[in-house]
Amino acid sequence: MQAQSSNMGVIDPHTTQMNQFRSYVTMLGDPGCKDVLKLKATQEISKHFEMILKSDHYPSFLDHSVKIFLKILEDGEPHFIAEYNIQQVRKLILEMLYRLPTNETLRPYVRPILLLMLKLLEIDNEENVLVCLKIIIELHKQYRPQFSDEIFEPRPPIKVKDLSEVNVEELLKETFTMTIIQTEKRNKDGTLITYYLIPKAVLSLKVLQELPIIVVLMYQLYKQSVHQDVSDFIPLIMNTITLQPTLEQRQAETFNKEIFVDFMGAQIKTLSFLAYIIKIYQEVVQNHSAMMVQGMLGLLTLCPMEVAHLRRELLIAARHILATDLRNKFVPHMERLFDEDVLLGRGWTTHESLRPLAYSTLADLVHHVRQQLPLADLTRAVHLFSKNVHDDSLATTIQTMSCKLLLNLVDCIRNRSDEENSNEGRELLMRMLEVFVLKFKTIAKIQLPILVSKCEQRKQDSQNLPQIQQQGNQEKAEQDMKPNPAEILENALASAQGPQPKEEKSKFGFPQHNNYNVADYRSLVKTLVCGVKTITWGCSACKTTTGQSLVQSKHFQPHETLVFGIQGGAPQRINQQTVRTKEEKEVLEHFSGVFTMMNSQTFHEIFSTTIEYLVERVYKNPTLQTVPNTLLANPTTSPIFATVLVEYLLERMEEMGSNLERMSHCSRRRNEHMLRPHLHQIVNRSMELAMSAMEPYNYFLLLRALFRSIGGGSHDLLYQEFLPLLPNLLEGLNRLQSGLHKQHMKDLFVELCLTVPVRLSSLLPYLPMLMDPLVSALNGSHVLISQGLRTLELCVDNLQHVYLYDNIQPVRAELMQALWRTLRNNDQVAQVAFKVLGKFGGGNRKMMIEPQKLEYVSSDFDPPSVLARFHDQEQPIQFPVSKIIDTAFNALKQSNTDPFYRKQAWAVINCYLTASRNLNDDENTLIKLFLHPSFQDPNTIPSIKGSTYKSIYKQARETHQTALTGMFVGAAIKELREPVVPALVSVVRHYTMVAVAQQSGAFAYSPKPNKQVALDPLVLVDALAIIMGHEERELCKPGQLGLVLIVDTASTLLGSREMACRLPLIEYLAEKNVCTVLRESMRFPVGLWIWLRIIYKECLLFCVTPPPEGSDQQTRDLQNEALHKVTHELVRQVTSSHTMVRKQSMASLRLLAEKQNKTVTAVMEPFKDVLADMVPLKNIF
Repeated sequence: MQAQSSNMGVIDPHTTQMNQFRSYVTMLGDPGCKDVLKLKATQEISKHFEMILKSDHYPSFLDHSVKIFLKILEDGEPHFIAEYNIQQVRKLILEMLYRLPTNETLRPYVRPILLLMLKLLEIDNEENVLVCLKIIIELHKQYRPQFSDEIFEPRPPIKVKDLSEVNVEELLKETFTMTIIQTEKRNKDGTLITYYLIPKAVLSLKVLQELPIIVVLMYQLYKQSVHQDVSDFIPLIMNTITLQPTLEQRQAETFNKEIFVDFMGAQIKTLSFLAYIIKIYQEVVQNHSAMMVQGMLGLLTLCPMEVAHLRRELLIAARHILATDLRNKFVPHMERLFDEDVLLGRGWTTHESLRPLAYSTLADLVHHVRQQLPLADLTRAVHLFSKNVHDDSLATTIQTMSCKLLLNLVDCIRNRSDEENSNEGRELLMRMLEVFVLKFKTIAKIQLPILVSKCEQRKQDSQNLPQIQQQGNQEKAEQDMKPNPAEILENALASAQGPQPKEEKSKFGFPQHNNYNVADYRSLVKTLVCGVKTITWGCSACKTTTGQSLVQSKHFQPHETLVFGIQGGAPQRINQQTVRTKEEKEVLEHFSGVFTMMNSQTFHEIFSTTIEYLVERVYKNPTLQTVPNTLLANPTTSPIFATVLVEYLLERMEEMGSNLERMSHCSRRRNEHMLRPHLHQIVNRSMELAMSAMEPYNYFLLLRALFRSIGGGSHDLLYQEFLPLLPNLLEGLNRLQSGLHKQHMKDLFVELCLTVPVRLSSLLPYLPMLMDPLVSALNGSHVLISQGLRTLELCVDNLQHVYLYDNIQPVRAELMQALWRTLRNNDQVAQVAFKVLGKFGGGNRKMMIEPQKLEYVSSDFDPPSVLARFHDQEQPIQFPVSKIIDTAFNALKQSNTDPFYRKQAWAVINCYLTASRNLNDDENTLIKLFLHPSFQDPNTIPSIKGSTYKSIYKQARETHQTALTGMFVGAAIKELREPVVPALVSVVRHYTMVAVAQQSGAFAYSPKPNKQVALDPLVLVDALAIIMGHEERELCKPGQLGLVLIVDTASTLLGSREMACRLPLIEYLAEKNVCTVLRESMRFPVGLWIWLRIIYKECLLFCVTPPPEGSDQQTRDLQNEALHKVTHELVRQVTSSHTMVRKQSMASLRLLAEKQNKTVTAVMEPFKDVLADMVPLKNIF
């Protein structure tokens, strides 16, 4: 029994605690309990309120407590002294009601709670009502209760008690914020006892600020029921936002700015509510629009600069209001809105944070009402937003927006200026144009280098990232486990040295480099370009006053034209081809369009002074080619721009021969009259300069572009101009295509011959000159074959067969074989060739009487071969190496050969050259041989006048020459230079020593030995001639090294350069040089210049300078004879028909006169008979 009663006596502690909380709630409802005990009970419940909410007994506790809480709040009187216990109890009860979880358990109590909260709004103090508002918002959000008319029923009167010492009722009528009441009583520490008087909610400005939010919520919930009530509420809103203290009140020393801020906050909240409902009640608001405009301007003007958040809310509300048709009501007041002191105020915070919002809001307003603004307001808009364009402290998007707004104002300015009969519109547009141009300059000078450096830094960071990550992973563990000594040392030094001077920072509002964005600036540049085009159109269309009348003119004044010729910065990338996007092409076309709208005189003035700058920029940035292309394609600007281009080209045609890759050409039928007076000069100067230029290719490209542009049969005027040029032009081109040139040059000559822009009837007298180019074209590339077939088909279709066959006869065999060879192709060209053969009829077979050209080899000697011996064969087997050497040489020549195969090709050539030399001579024997005195005797060196000895083994000599040439080619290849150059030096010295031993000294042989089986050393000179005559400049360097080695080795062995120059080897070297020069005709490679400089420089100077004393008479006679011949030839060439020959002859005569200390007249005096024969005498009267 005792055990059982013991178990029954155990009570759950949680239940005990909940019972205790219920007793506290009951205590609160006891009227006889003291306020102090009630406060302690309420504090205890609030302290453990979270635990109560989680308890299983929460539903029963909620039912018990809510009834008592509501009774206390409803029956109790509100208090306005914060320190009163009952005020604190009421506030804690409201806070606990707010903390109740909004679930289904609370739903039965929502309605009585809301009714009580709405009553308390009118009678309770500020602190309690703020909590009531939170409760109302939260319960409406969660439960969305049904609409009830009870909330709009008349409220009972306010009940207050008079305080014993203070008339609280009278005091509260004047209380709008927390007020301190001091008493004469003192605390224990001697301080006065103070009380805080809380204002009534109906008089509280803070409560008023929260009311619009509740009204919005109510409107969302009960839209249909309160529609008319809100409509009646709008006039009150208008009155509210127009209220403001007078100027005297604001300037008074007793003016309470804190109350004013709260009051303005309530006004701005009310305006925000109006912005929310304005689209629904637009007609009602329209009736009170004047008050609304007045109130909004007043709020912008009086809003204190310290409260930036209020101005932000005001601007947001204004943005929504200005998005409606009510924006037109602000047009008369635009002058105030353009005042930044009104729009933004004078606060630093608002200036830094609210400018984007303010300017975008104003820009939207100006954009929509721009047609209604007078010219004065348009001027203010241009002034304000022009400053924003150059304000780098603003975001790039705001600058772009400002540019777009200015762009939209152009047409309005033009129209308004015409209506007001004023010149101010044009001047304003020119100022806008200057703003845009200066922005271009700012971007090019400041932002663009930063953007480029950021991109380069990003590339470097991306390249270094893997390495940094790898190092970081290795060091991370160690750094996490132990302190960083470097950081400790830096901190210690910093503390020891004391405060460090601060880094000086710029006082201007330029953004950090990290804020620069390529996409934003791309958009900005595009907007600027479009803006310049639109402004230029506006300026040209804007009428100007002349006397008493308005005249529309596209002419720009000199000071106006200057802005179009401003040159920008240098490009960041030179000659870098990139993929051109559609957007980029459009921007460049818009940029070109700026100049297409100008008067022709203005256009010519701009480009005649800036054409060189344009050409330079197009050369360095090929993307800009769109600009001249657009100007040439426009029918208005094409003749003018083409004229400027041609004049620029003619002035600088000589520069085209200096390996420059800049070319210009123009096209379009309307340019015939422009091009006609310059046609002769272009063609003649191109042919003339091509004969003397180091790189004539550009001149012929110019001719090809010219021929293509005016070809096609639609330029009769230019065809007539071409007729006098035709004989010399065809003769020169035909001679060039028959010479020795690079393959691409030969193809170009052939194409020029076949595309001469004249009609076929004019070409008939010169048809024989086209036969050789026609055959070359049919044997050329695919493009040339097509061109040749078109030309041949044109002749077959339009000429009589007898006349055509007579002209074809000299080349009939080559022509027909080329046609039959073309039939082997599988493309369209074969079909055209077959059609042409068909048009010839039986003539195509009658002319096929020539035998086929077959390659055959006739040699009485075995070719150079590798001897291979096998055990089962008595005789060795020969493997010819000629094809091997040829293949290795071709592999070295081709730039696309794999490096591995290049090395193997050099190994083959090196092995062949090594095996071809006899290296068994004893070193001491060779030294004794070359120390023999006979090598210093000039009489031991035989002359080789006539034919020089060459090996009779022609095939072996050709193979050896190919191998030597391959050695020089290998020395020019970078990856092979290290192993090839030492071998080259060894081979050249070996061959020179052999030549010196054979051609001088006591053992010198006759130039024509009877029995000579070895290869001659002159094969080295033949290989050098091929290298030095090659068009690739890099090959000249190893050739030059070979020439220097030959001269130096021979001079060392023979004792002097004079003795070395007597060698048949050097004489053959000179003859080979002359033959190469004559063979190369127009093409004169750099290697030949080097050859001439090395071989002839000292010899010519020796002939010019006086002979030294003691020289024999024979030497003097030889020197005088050489000088006489040279001078005679120079005087004879002074009257040459070739301009370059005349100039060089006169320059050489001046040089001879200078070396001999004579005048040019004295040098030419002995040869006046030559001039008399060349120049006819004139009778002088």
